[in-house]
Amino acid sequence: MLWLVDTPKLLTFPCPYPIKVMMRAEPAVRARVDEVLARHAEAAAIADATERPSAQGNFRSVTYTIHARDEQHIAALFADLKRVDGVLLVL
Repeated sequence: MLWLVDTPKLLTFPCPYPIKVMMRAEPAVRARVDEVLARHAEAAAIADATERPSAQGNFRSVTYTIHARDEQHIAALFADLKRVDGVLLVL
């Protein structure tokens, strides 16, 4: 017999949710990523983002913290970010 067990949710929505985007270190790539964030999140997510360049300066890591409404909100944002040319990884 199969027993269904309720697994606890890891997040309680709405909540702050950090998203790290690894991208090529080109201003146009950052601008396109910011445009995607502007469609999905509040302006503070872009204004308060933290950026870290790679050792050789070819790549950058930008961490945005959004106010996530639900799991679908996060999934839609991830999907749109992954479609940006120059984005290598979204965490």
